[in-house]
Amino acid sequence: MVADTSINVAYFSNQFAAANGHGIAHYAHRVYEGLKAEHADINIIPVATWSNRASEAKQRLQDDTGLLLLPWGRKLTPLSWTFWNSPPIESWVKEPIDITHIVSLGFPVATKKKLVVTVHDIGPLTHPEYFYDNPWLFKRSFDHMVKYADTIICVSQATADEVIGYAGAGLADRIHVVHEGVDISCYENDPIDIYGAGMEDMPPEDVPFFMAAGAISPRKNITRALEAFATIKDSIPHHFVLAGGKGWKEGDVVGLISKLGLTERVHLLGYRSDVQLQALYKAASFYLHVSLFEGFGLTVLEAMAAGCPVITSNISSLPEVAGDAALLVDPLSVEEIAGAIECFSLNGEQRKEYTRKGRSRVGEFSWSDTANKVADVYRGLV
Repeated sequence: MVADTSINVAYFSNQFAAANGHGIAHYAHRVYEGLKAEHADINIIPVATWSNRASEAKQRLQDDTGLLLLPWGRKLTPLSWTFWNSPPIESWVKEPIDITHIVSLGFPVATKKKLVVTVHDIGPLTHPEYFYDNPWLFKRSFDHMVKYADTIICVSQATADEVIGYAGAGLADRIHVVHEGVDISCYENDPIDIYGAGMEDMPPEDVPFFMAAGAISPRKNITRALEAFATIKDSIPHHFVLAGGKGWKEGDVVGLISKLGLTERVHLLGYRSDVQLQALYKAASFYLHVSLFEGFGLTVLEAMAAGCPVITSNISSLPEVAGDAALLVDPLSVEEIAGAIECFSLNGEQRKEYTRKGRSRVGEFSWSDTANKVADVYRGLV
């Protein structure tokens, strides 16, 4: 799509510049790629306060995308924006900016241009018990959005409802629900060897396993998943693989594994790359995601795209994402979680049925569609 004039967008995301990351980093890159590939009238200028990439990787990202790293760095810039709402981000960008897009909440970003903000969740405000950090800076970011944002993109209707419930119905006319996507092509290639180098701590090759992904934290509900597994471990042959970085209260999970006698049956892999996760999804008997709270739940779609049947929660955004293509359980019920794990472990026909449903479901979510809707938001502001 070509237009006579370009829309210049300052696309602010520290996660875009980060060395590792799933979730928001994945969203930031996929939306950027979709906009660059399909919308020639939109000029995206990625901006971040800092990057923890190695120097060569950082330079390569800057060369490939035009990423601008702000000169004041990761501490002074947010401080100035939070307390003085200055200087405007566009003052550092060479191109004349039309729109500033804050790709996730975190801290206020000063701008005098049209403002778009993507909200992935507002859990630190609505469910502080699931988050470690004091939410005051997140609250400042949220309040800044409410005051200045022209358009608020929510990644699910569940997130939109929480934003409206927290800030009031007067915000509703500025909200657009734009779902995240999944790249099915990533799962069409042959997976890497999950028992090869760099994949230590896997179960023995001849042992089936189910898996969960994401940094260990209270909202991921791993403790109930472990308690459920412990109640039926003697009736199934499966091991439980946890792929995710260290998170809040990880020590509690490690201690519980030992207490429940699951040390030989549970495998903590730590942070895994996208390619490694894709291979794990393909090899797992099923994916378990009984989170207590999610803004979207991208890993549910990723598992489905890999042909991995899914058990997930019947609350928050997860039913919205999964539809009828996952087995839904009450995440507060150890008994329900245990029953679902046992059912999928012992019933191959049911796993096949949910694999079929999942592959059909992911066809409704694409990053191209996400980028197209974001592009429409931009065009509606200029």
